[in-house]
Parts: sequence; structure tokens; C-alpha cells
Amino acid sequence: MQTNFTPAQLADPDLREANKILRACVHCGFCTATCPTYVLLGDELDSPRGRIYLMKEMLEGGQKPTPQLVKHIDRCLSCLACMTTCPSGVHYMHLVDQGRAHIERHYRRPFPDRALRWVLAQVMPRPWLFRLSLIGAALMKPIAPLLPPRWRAMIRMAPLDAPTPSPVDRPQTFPAHGQRGGSSGAIGFISAAPISDSRNSHGRGITCA
Repeated sequence: MQTNFTPAQLADPDLREANKILRACVHCGFCTATCPTYVLLGDELDSPRGRIYLMKEMLEGGQKPTPQLVKHIDRCLSCLACMTTCPSGVHYMHLVDQGRAHIERHYRRPFPDRALRWVLAQVMPRPWLFRLSLIGAALMKPIAPLLPPRWRAMIRMAPLDAPTPSPVDRPQTFPAHGQRGGSSGAIGFISAAPISDSRNSHGRGITCA
């Protein structure tokens, strides 16, 4: 892919890396076959190739992102299935990270989006708070049609009965099985709240590996 970054832009390490990634793309479109958003929506701009064009235009021009551009970049799941089929080895994950960083610096999201992101940032790291949010979502189901689309979708996905607290919500130590090694890790994920034994199973799997 031909790029048109200026010498001044290429002095920036991030843009220099973006330029290298963009120039590796040959427009073959193999990535579209494995992209879930393109398969579902059928919109070229919701494919990796389409997003690459959007990010190229945005980064080259140093432009303020438009709501339409932000919508297509936000729809990327970062599953990176596209990278498994790319014959040119395009490092899409690094490019989309730069595109998102540019968006966060230069685009002011609508208030509902900002509120949703703030709520997720507060709730997701805390299983106990996530459990409370499930209870609140269940209570709000009757008024879900009155809420913004994203809030409405999240509330509709919430279970009617929130799971009860579990001992695995508390910090735990998983002793190694077999020869003791020198590595340790802090593990945890939000599914420990709705699926109470998931973290315990995950810990056992790691220590037996």
C-alpha cells in the first residue's frame, strides 16, 4: 500500500511504525474471510482492509476522527483472526492500537458512551461490584426500552437471577503441582462473578501445566 506521510510525520516513532505496517498491506482481502464483523455486516469498512484504509487516511492527515470512522474502528473485536490469514504479515494489532490511541486523543465521545466506559472501568475489575450490577440490571429490565441502545442491550443480556457470592471471589493461592518453579502470577477475570468456579478451574489448569 502506498503511503503519503511527510518526513516530519515519519520522525514520530509511532507514525513511522504505522507507515511500515501500512506499506506491508497488498489489498488482497484474505482478511475479510475471517473477520467476524465483516462476515456479519458485509460492509467493507467493517473489515480489516477497510479499517486499514480508514486509519491510513486519519493518521496521514492528522485528522480529527469523525463519528462514522470511530464507529467502524470501535466495531473491531481485536480478535486478530485477520492476522492468521494475512499472507503479507501485516501487524494489524499494532496499527489498530495506534488508531484507537489517536481517536482517544482527538475525539470526544458522546456522553452516553463516556458514561458507559466509566461504568465498565469501575465494574469490570471488581467481581463484587459486577455482581451488584447484575442485580441492578435485572431490576431495570422493565425500563430497558427507554435507555440508549448500548445500555439496553447490556441490560437485556443480564440474567434474571444473579449468582450468589462465592469463596473464589477472595484472593487465593494455588500451590504448584510437581516441581516448584520460580514464576508467580496474579490471575482473575470478570467471569468469576457469573461463573463462580471458573477462576478456581483456571488456577488448577495453570498449576498443572
